[in-house]
This record gives sequence, structure tokens and C-alpha cells, in this order.
Amino acid sequence: TPSDSMDGGTIEVAELFAGVGGFRLGLEGHPDSDEDTGFNVIWSNQREPGEKAQWASRIYVKHFGEEGHTNEDIHDIAYNEGAIEETIRERVPKHDLLVGGFPCQDYSVARTISGEMGIKGEKGKLWIPIQNIIYHMRPRPKVVLLENVPRLLNSPANARGRNFAVILNFLLKEGYHVEWRVINAA
Repeated sequence: TPSDSMDGGTIEVAELFAGVGGFRLGLEGHPDSDEDTGFNVIWSNQREPGEKAQWASRIYVKHFGEEGHTNEDIHDIAYNEGAIEETIRERVPKHDLLVGGFPCQDYSVARTISGEMGIKGEKGKLWIPIQNIIYHMRPRPKVVLLENVPRLLNSPANARGRNFAVILNFLLKEGYHVEWRVINAA
């Protein structure tokens, strides 16, 4: 069971790029359920920069409440230069499992190959806050679960797989064992 895998207690989760709560639903189950899945989302972040109406964040709060949720720009929490380590440790609570579906627009097949930006694109570089949180958290998350589109595996087109290699190399360097799967959403 999940609770047996993390020191015999509840697995505390930090959810990045939370959207309307897909990871949370998958881990905790429906908000009205009394079932104890062994997971507890203690902190979540959802913000769409440049948008006045934060619809995804509003829906998240409607279903799961405001406690532990923020819709601040992730750059302000885990990307800015300077005292990033202190900022992360002050703003993101200790957690066992870090989950996130970081934005895919710069990897997606919805964008032409000539227009792909990959990890250097405006959305693609949102891998960096995840990396920073992993690197600066004490203790570090025991498990990291990330979701993205299949094209991440072989982008950019002119250096197939380089973007995914950057992510893999970081995780391996930090001592994580890495596995990945492509799941047919259809």
C-alpha cells in the first residue's frame, strides 16, 4: 500500500502545475470520499501567467479548498535568482512526493517542429522550478512523479532527445532512480 512505502505513514504531496486537480484526484480520490488512500496533498500551486482570470485555480479551490493552495507565479517561488534556496524552503512545505504536469506547449505535436522551443521555450523552461524545488528542499522529496507529452522524449527535432536527457541527467545526478512510460490517452 502507499502508506507502507513511505516510513509507514501518510505520504505528503506537493502538487505543481496543479490545473484543476487531476493529480490530487488520482492520489486522494474524490473530495467527498471518506476513503484513506494514504496520500495527503499538503501544498499545491496553479497559476497561468498573463491571465487575469485564474479559472483552473478557482476550480481547484472550489473542489479542494484554499488551505495549502497558492496561485502565485511559480517563478516567484522557485525560479528567481538570489535567495532561491531560502525562498523555496520557506514557501514549499516538506513533502514526500512531488508531482507536476509541467506545461507542454513547447514540446507538443500541436506546435510545428520548426516552432518548437523545447526546454528553452517560455513554457518548456518551467522544468526549472521543479528542478530548483528538488535541489533545494531539505529533506528532498523521496519520489518525483512528472507528466508531459510524448514529444518531450525526442525534442528538439534538431537534437532528438536532448530536452529529456537534461531532465534525466539532473534526476540521476541527484540520486533518483528514473523510469518513464508513454501512455496512450485514447
